[in-house]
Amino acid sequence: MNTVGIPKEEKYGSVPKVLVRGSGSMGSRYLRLLRNELRVPVIVYPKTAGRASELVSQGWRVIRSLEELEGEEPTHSIIATNTGQHVEDLRSLSEYGKILVEKPLATSLDDLKNLDKNLDFRMESISVAFCLRFSLAAEFFRERIATLGQIQQVRIECSSFLPTWRPGTAFRESYSAKEKEGGVLRDLAHEIDYAIWLFGYPKEVFGTLSNSGYLGIESEEAADLLWVTPGGTTVSLRLDYLGKHPVRFLKASGERGDMIWDLIESTVVVNLEGSRSEKHQFQDERNSILLRQMKTFLGSDDEVGSLASFQDGVKAVALSDAARRSSSSKTLEQIFYTE
Repeated sequence: MNTVGIPKEEKYGSVPKVLVRGSGSMGSRYLRLLRNELRVPVIVYPKTAGRASELVSQGWRVIRSLEELEGEEPTHSIIATNTGQHVEDLRSLSEYGKILVEKPLATSLDDLKNLDKNLDFRMESISVAFCLRFSLAAEFFRERIATLGQIQQVRIECSSFLPTWRPGTAFRESYSAKEKEGGVLRDLAHEIDYAIWLFGYPKEVFGTLSNSGYLGIESEEAADLLWVTPGGTTVSLRLDYLGKHPVRFLKASGERGDMIWDLIESTVVVNLEGSRSEKHQFQDERNSILLRQMKTFLGSDDEVGSLASFQDGVKAVALSDAARRSSSSKTLEQIFYTE
């Protein structure tokens, strides 16, 4: 891929310097994009001493504690640690520029209760990495959705096989497998976010979470959610770790037809009454989507998509919390979120 060079001052306001907390699969991906594609100065703050030594041998600027910054002033920070560590990292990095937190923002609303009392910066400085907002297909879908007229129903599915996610890693020992930190509601939160982003935020949700024991993990293997948007659209959503043949799509059906976004094929099919079916293909490789998100985070205003705010992240967490309560109560549960 071609590099874009260090961002120019006239485009970003100043040349950024990025602090990356965490260097696992997502952290490493961010590091490669920042150095190889954007050529931005990067400081890596890994979680373990062993990983720090490995990164030093690869030529990265590494710190083992924040005291080692020695007066350096990162303009931006990325938190790419496990979900259960996000709030702690938000506190510790609060003075180091704008912050991008990997999704989901937190494991539950309980994690966030006292966050605003402990931080000395505005919540507006925090964004959540719901990168599918930077998909070209998502942007097309959002622009064309009005052509369907009143949206009657929405179906979302995301199914893949957890043991194949991280080759070389014991999946039962990953954060995904942990009851308090993993599960499909947290791992597959992108689907929850874009459903809210595209169709509006509901007041209540019905949810069923399940664990058949097949994978031998603590967290939920599958979740089925159902809600009605403020505009009266019924949304049903299926997330699971069990699909040996991955499926990932969004279908919106309206009074004039339907649209289907296939996230694996990066296509959108439009079927309007009285017209031929249209199939649109998009260049939505994962790195391309992440790069658009990263450029916007660093200050570019010429990219497709918009960053998810701290409040957007809270909404996704609140909806997931309500779905868990619903699964236990077997009834509709109110979503506890206020602007």
